[in-house]
Amino acid sequence: MAAPHDSPLRDVESQSIDTHVGLDPDASEHVPSDSHDNEAPQTRAAEEQVQVTKNDIDDPFCVNFEHNDPHDPRMYPTWRKIQICLVTTAQLMWVTVISSIYSFGAHPVAEEFGISDTKARIAAAVFLFGLGIGPVVAAPLSEDFGRVPVMVVAMALVGITQIPCALAPNIAVLIVFRFLGGVFGAASYNAVGTVSDLWGPDEQGWGVNTFTIAAEAGTLGPVIGGYVVQYAGWRWTFGVSGIVTAFLLVVFFLTVPETRAGVILTRRATMLRKQHNEPRYFTLHEKQRAQHTVSALAKEMIGRPLFMLFTEPIVFWFALFDGVNYAVIYIFLEAYPLVFEQYGFNLGQQGLTFLGLGVGFLIAFGLYYFQMKWEAHAGTRRPDGQPTPEDRLLWGIPGGFLFPISLFFFAWTSYPPVPWIVPVIAGATFGISSHILFLLVSDYTVNAYSIYAASAIAAQSFLREFLAGSFTLAAEPMYARLGNQWASTLLAFIGLILSVIPVIFFKFGPIIRARSSFAQELQRVEQEQKEYRNKLASRATTLNEPASAAGTANKEKLASTDPGQQA
Repeated sequence: MAAPHDSPLRDVESQSIDTHVGLDPDASEHVPSDSHDNEAPQTRAAEEQVQVTKNDIDDPFCVNFEHNDPHDPRMYPTWRKIQICLVTTAQLMWVTVISSIYSFGAHPVAEEFGISDTKARIAAAVFLFGLGIGPVVAAPLSEDFGRVPVMVVAMALVGITQIPCALAPNIAVLIVFRFLGGVFGAASYNAVGTVSDLWGPDEQGWGVNTFTIAAEAGTLGPVIGGYVVQYAGWRWTFGVSGIVTAFLLVVFFLTVPETRAGVILTRRATMLRKQHNEPRYFTLHEKQRAQHTVSALAKEMIGRPLFMLFTEPIVFWFALFDGVNYAVIYIFLEAYPLVFEQYGFNLGQQGLTFLGLGVGFLIAFGLYYFQMKWEAHAGTRRPDGQPTPEDRLLWGIPGGFLFPISLFFFAWTSYPPVPWIVPVIAGATFGISSHILFLLVSDYTVNAYSIYAASAIAAQSFLREFLAGSFTLAAEPMYARLGNQWASTLLAFIGLILSVIPVIFFKFGPIIRARSSFAQELQRVEQEQKEYRNKLASRATTLNEPASAAGTANKEKLASTDPGQQA
């Protein structure tokens, strides 16, 4: 169900979620990608960003959106933005359902192929591993060639992989095509990039919150899969997956336009070059794309994320907490059937108990309103009127402590004669904490690292999917050896240790960020960007030419683009 995140855009598309407030989709069009030189990459990144902006912003052949341009996705009517967002996030929602719909099919697969349940669950784990690896390819492709073509091709391939899964003659075929399905399905996490394409940084909160809910929709997998396995057999879990994937793909293809600003403008530049027979028309997106060699992308999408994961405390500790949070959800795919079969529930009824988690997600979705109010209030107390990254952690403090509390609650109420509804309620309380943590990790990381958020989110996403896949394999033997109560209690103790992370970073986050080489470089870049915006504003005032007001506004929009898109 992953995440930033990453994200999205290259910043959050890798993520999963990666969720990721404050990112401007035009940044890669307006600010070229950073250097991939091994020596001082951050410094080179800043220099190239400022240099290209200064050299190109006044070029009359640089194609950009006009003021209130109807082709600018951010100028679409609100209803149109919502429609695009919902259709796009539906792709992500279904991919996360596919990741978990197989959970009730593992045991029948083991019986049919004569293997252990643990080996049968490898097919569940590898899908998550694929989701962790896929963004390395999907993110830059989406950024360079557009959201729509990448999503259409990827989701078509997801649908195709369901066919050999449904017809699999042995576990090896099932494992291979489940893994490929996860790799292709990772493109659906570009949905968070679409959110940022449509709304500015100050308007993205609820869109990203919706993305997060979609990424958690894997809890619907057992609800559907339980009844499918019970009445049609495990092979039809893949049949249903393929049919729904095809339907959603058709809806997406017919109703969603390209929203990636740089790609739209590149098409416009191509048209102008042909119409006027003038080869000098260009976009900054084209210049950036020319820098995207395989080696450059490898350093950006693999090298730096791994470096940040093991050297940046913010990245590592929140990746660990987010990974455990995500892994517990997939452990519940094993734990819930064990718990609720004690109450005589059949497979379909066992699947319905996962709706408790969904209720918790929805409650936390609504609680985000109060977090946004707090951030706005906190911003009024700052000299610049903006909240700090740590202000975004406030609701993570109670959310972090609710995490182990809910697991203790579940562990020691999950057996008769305790009524079955009680562990379902415990699952709902976990859902509240899970959604809060999932959203705040990406939100805090993006705001702490800005132009380097892509690498940070990519690292967190990889660890999250790796832990979820690994815990999926460990869940069955862990519950068999420790028993339902003590296995869940072990998870609660792990959560208790991790629950102090939001508190520590809420209090000491500014000190930790000040010691980060990435944060120090970010401060310098932001200062240079601020100085350049001031120069543009001064130039507009001096010229005082009403006829050029639209163009000036466009340039100011370009210069003020949040550099957080680049990483």
